[in-house]
Amino acid sequence: MEYAREIKKRIDNITGTRKITKTMEMIASSRIIKAKQRIFETRPFIEKMEEFIKNIAFSTEASYDRLMKPHESEKVVLVMGITSDRGLCGGYNARIIKVIENQVKRINDQEKEVVLYITGTKGKNYFKYRGVKMAKVYEHLSDHPKFFDAREVSREFISKFVVGEVDKIIVCYTKFISTIEHKPTVQQILPIPVIENVGQEEKKMYGVKKMHVDSSAYNTVPVFIFEPSSQELLRGLIPEYIFTMVYGILLESCVSEIGARMIGMKNASDNAEEMIKDLTTRYHKARQQQITTEIIEIISGAEAFRERKGEYLNYD
Repeated sequence: MEYAREIKKRIDNITGTRKITKTMEMIASSRIIKAKQRIFETRPFIEKMEEFIKNIAFSTEASYDRLMKPHESEKVVLVMGITSDRGLCGGYNARIIKVIENQVKRINDQEKEVVLYITGTKGKNYFKYRGVKMAKVYEHLSDHPKFFDAREVSREFISKFVVGEVDKIIVCYTKFISTIEHKPTVQQILPIPVIENVGQEEKKMYGVKKMHVDSSAYNTVPVFIFEPSSQELLRGLIPEYIFTMVYGILLESCVSEIGARMIGMKNASDNAEEMIKDLTTRYHKARQQQITTEIIEIISGAEAFRERKGEYLNYD
């Protein structure tokens, strides 16, 4: 038999938990407004920079910048995975970690070396527990990424690619679609994939995002005279484009994490509400049963006392 006191204690505990999850939901819902504004302001700028680089590359006879040229052999691939520093965000970390593992496995199957960078405490703890070697870990970037952080990360990417330590750099992150939809995505950073095409099957399997350019669309582009030269313009513009692209990726992951946390806390609050309703019903039943038992015990005691008193009277 369930005791009303035990059920009441469970109701109080779940009510306290619901207050916490409801508070976290409200905090996330207030943060996501500013985070969405930041990402919606950054996306058009990145798209225009990307379009400008394409136009310069296809409208001039200048050779591509060294950050556009693939290395002669692709032996070492740097994979950077972006996870969160904190939990309680639903399946956000589980989904992106699965994508990171798939990328690492795919690259190893091609007999290439993987250099793994991880952003976020959750990803670090997971791969450390699995015994996976991480070349570098960035923490405390997921809550509020800054452009300075993106610049530092990008400079390290550029340095390693230029000196030949790595031949390719890809980033696994979560792209923000809407508050309730977030898509794990893989994007190539270096070399900048201006004219590479990606098959539909590869896109479907790995979600690889690359610049796709139809060269026929640039056949009618007029010839421009650049001052300084187009090569110098690309050399100065491409690093800034990479800085902005990495910053946009960090923002996408940040707003996706906030959205996932808001939805996760909302679901937790709703589940707690349902549990409280169920336990309240059980509490009333247990309390009713307890009162009924007490009444029966009182009546039985009274009857026993009456019978006992009758025996005493007969004895006299």
